[in-house]
Amino acid sequence: MLCADGTLTYNSQKIELSKNEYRIFKILMEHKNQIVSRDTLIKALWESEDFIDDNTLTVNINRMRKKLSESGLDDLISTRKGEGYLIHD
Repeated sequence: MLCADGTLTYNSQKIELSKNEYRIFKILMEHKNQIVSRDTLIKALWESEDFIDDNTLTVNINRMRKKLSESGLDDLISTRKGEGYLIHD
């Protein structure tokens, strides 16, 4: 499913993700069925950069969800309010 070039493949369909969307997806897949906190994702993505706004992560997640949904992967990523995000089976 994950390709090294920053894309996903699902049912022979390529899903183009931004650099940050790809990194978020990869982290969530590495912790499949486990909640990954917002802080963990923020530190992994913006550790060496200035983090602009807490909403930046939300925007990236929402864009990624839209792309996944357009490819038939609705509800792949769940939000656990106050805890974080997870990809589940």
